[in-house]
Amino acid sequence: MLEHDTSTASPLREQVVVSLTALLTRMLRVEGPITEQTQLMDELGLSSSLALEVLLALEDELEIQIDVEDLDEDQMATLADLADHITDHSTPR
Repeated sequence: MLEHDTSTASPLREQVVVSLTALLTRMLRVEGPITEQTQLMDELGLSSSLALEVLLALEDELEIQIDVEDLDEDQMATLADLADHITDHSTPR
């Protein structure tokens, strides 16, 4: 896992992190804090089908299109990893 430098984060990435945190909290009924280092599958039990639901909800909320063709578990290990992938592989609608 790479360390993520959030000091130079783009506005889109910041929006993605905030929205992902809210969506994951709501959809998975998480009671504790979710941080960028939270392990999505290991700590939260995020399944691939629920991840797809989260991504679809995120697309609607942020009005973006996310390219999921190359998305695999390595890019979804932590919230930061997923936020980076979404930021790098999305386009405005």
